Amino acid sequence: MGWNRFGCCLLLCVLLLGGTGVGRAAVAPPAPAKKLEQGSDPAATRAEFHLAMAKLLNDEGFLDKNNTFKKGTKMHRLFESYLRDTLSDPLVLDFLYASVQENADHVTDYEAFGKALAGDYAVRGLTRLPERDFQELLRVMNVMASKLPERDCAGMLRPGSNFEYQWLELLPLEDAQLYLRLIKKALVAEISGAPRLPANSKEQTQVAYQALLAEIKRRLSPEKLEQFGKIWGKPEVAADADLCWGYQVLLTGILDLPTEPRRWMLREYSSLLRPRE
Repeated sequence: MGWNRFGCCLLLCVLLLGGTGVGRAAVAPPAPAKKLEQGSDPAATRAEFHLAMAKLLNDEGFLDKNNTFKKGTKMHRLFESYLRDTLSDPLVLDFLYASVQENADHVTDYEAFGKALAGDYAVRGLTRLPERDFQELLRVMNVMASKLPERDCAGMLRPGSNFEYQWLELLPLEDAQLYLRLIKKALVAEISGAPRLPANSKEQTQVAYQALLAEIKRRLSPEKLEQFGKIWGKPEVAADADLCWGYQVLLTGILDLPTEPRRWMLREYSSLLRPRE
């Protein structure tokens, strides 16, 4: 496969990054990419790949074809900027190049491989975001949940779901921009092996949950509190409206906690997303 065609396939992997806001890609790469080592492959070949990607990013027709949003809109410009920023990052390019080199014997569908690769690594990287960034990601997802139709809101929370980029149009432009920035940052954090959020002590976890329960009790009537408990007891059977509502109650409760319990609850939430290593 020529590098130009290969580069086209890899761009598709970045188009799935939005799907990592709520769920892991359905199919993982055949083998995880190893840390890059100097001299592990011919420099000229790597340089050719970088050059091919640079040419693709200067092709307006190619970028327009792979842009989710209508040309001329603010979201079209924002999404194009996101693509350019992600696929001009040398660390990302080296990672993509090395990953395909390592999995060349396994890959028959480069589009599926690219989607799984980006989705898996960006989701893993969410737990490497600094606390402030992780908090902002939850805030944006809470805003998103409040604006989506109940079916879509609940759908994005269920296993095997995909995030639809068109949903970003429901957000204030600054929140859509923040979401894309954080997803790219999570991908880079995973590639580079940035530290994950630290785990709580048992005491911190206990205090965090007690504070969250107290906050939710303060907000809800006894009947609603019972409903909330039933939703998260068996979320897989919850109605769409109930699941979406329960998700917003949970995130709002976390985000409105006092500073220290909020930090510990963010760490706990992050630990639940942490991949097994």
